[in-house]
Amino acid sequence: MEYNIRVYKPELKQEEGKINNLKGFATITFDEAFCVKSLAIKESSKGNLYLDMPRYRDYETGEYVPFFRFTDKEFQKEVLDTVREAYENMTETKTDCKGSWGEEELYYNLSVNPVQGSDTFKADVAIRLQDVLAIQQLHVIQAWNGKTFVGMPQKNSAKGEREDIAHAVNAEFKADLESAIMDEYNKKDGICQKPETAAKREIGAIHKKTGIFGTIMVE
Repeated sequence: MEYNIRVYKPELKQEEGKINNLKGFATITFDEAFCVKSLAIKESSKGNLYLDMPRYRDYETGEYVPFFRFTDKEFQKEVLDTVREAYENMTETKTDCKGSWGEEELYYNLSVNPVQGSDTFKADVAIRLQDVLAIQQLHVIQAWNGKTFVGMPQKNSAKGEREDIAHAVNAEFKADLESAIMDEYNKKDGICQKPETAAKREIGAIHKKTGIFGTIMVE
């Protein structure tokens, strides 16, 4: 898998009397197919740079939970080392750093959990890219006209507008990912509506689907 890390070093306003440890932002793009954005580059009290993931509020617990998390410590270290070196040597407001991880093409794991009792949100979806990064807060959403679609993780931008902070970057991967999510949702939604057939289905079994993006693992 190839990846690209884009490091941004914008001009940040410093409020008088306040310490701002935000230094910039990073975006990671995997195999020119999917990207995660708004990773904050911050400076610790000891002067070390670290990555702080964007967060959303869990309305059940009231806690702020990261949209993304690294699931491989070696990959996490590689990304952080790259970001630190790029930031310290930047001469412009942004720079790109390319790297590779393993020999396999991009693949992902899916977790699709139907939601009961909601007119809009029909399923919670999480994906794991290449076993190195977990992403949550994708949803299967039902529009006012009854049609369902896949919604990506969103947060408010600096302008106060909602924007996707994780999404496909080419049409082929977008179609492939959304098709896999909807296939799994339709299977599980049918099971939820017909509990008498649930025992005959292997819930949670892993199915392999091989396509142009490598092996797709669907849980």
